[in-house]
Amino acid sequence: MIRQGLFLTLFVVFAVTLLKGQTINPRIEFTRGQALNIRLEVRSSVAQQAAGQAIDFTADAVALHGYKVVNQAKGQSTLHHATKKIAFNFDGMGQKRSFDSDNKNDMQGPFGGPVNNMLGSSFDVTLDETGNVVTVSSGKKEAPAPDDRLAIIFNMLKDITEAVYPPKKGSSSFFKVFPGRAVNKGDVWTESGENEAGKYNTEYTLSEILDSTIVVDFKGTSTTTTKNIVMGREAVTTLNSTNSGKIILDGVTKLIKEKKVTIESNGTTEAMGSAVPISSKTTIVILVTPE
Repeated sequence: MIRQGLFLTLFVVFAVTLLKGQTINPRIEFTRGQALNIRLEVRSSVAQQAAGQAIDFTADAVALHGYKVVNQAKGQSTLHHATKKIAFNFDGMGQKRSFDSDNKNDMQGPFGGPVNNMLGSSFDVTLDETGNVVTVSSGKKEAPAPDDRLAIIFNMLKDITEAVYPPKKGSSSFFKVFPGRAVNKGDVWTESGENEAGKYNTEYTLSEILDSTIVVDFKGTSTTTTKNIVMGREAVTTLNSTNSGKIILDGVTKLIKEKKVTIESNGTTEAMGSAVPISSKTTIVILVTPE
């Protein structure tokens, strides 16, 4: 009976361990000389009220980025980032605009200057083993303010335009997903922060550990305030947003393979002494493939 009881206890412990899943080490495995292509797709729609009338905007865009691991030392990896392409379509206020940085005529138009600046904003970033930013080396630290005519479009596509500029020292890089500790299936962790634009809080859950991939679900909230000059007047937009999505990672290297995000926002835009309601929905798809 004692042996049977001991066997049953060990069996239950073993079964619980299997159900809980293996422990995931948060260390990201980069390889010197490794090159990664990142395709970032964004679709955004905005609905705004003005003088009792609805004004709708839609925009979709794609950006192609590249990271190459140029050095490794003492548990840190240095990556060189370059933006390879930016293209978008915009429809709003009776106007349709399109742009492709591969098109020479487009690069000579009104969007060419700001986009050329983005394409030239390469940088080197050194990451620790879990993806935190240790150092950043770049000749261009901040994005220039866009022309008034471009402010609305660039604001709708901020996930594209902000991605081309270097992250800040001490922040989480694009590659960081896990906390600075080992996690098991079902574990939950949070990440929060605040900057000049607002604050955010995101909750992550390790939902699946498969043969070759790891799946992390997330959801969060954020509050942002942005300022733009439109027709010579300052417009201040405050948004409260919710987001949710899924991240698929390589089971061995912990590198992101795919990330999908849906963001829904509501708020107001204040301009010329009046405030008008605004709502938006954005979907983001990121695909990472080796070069």
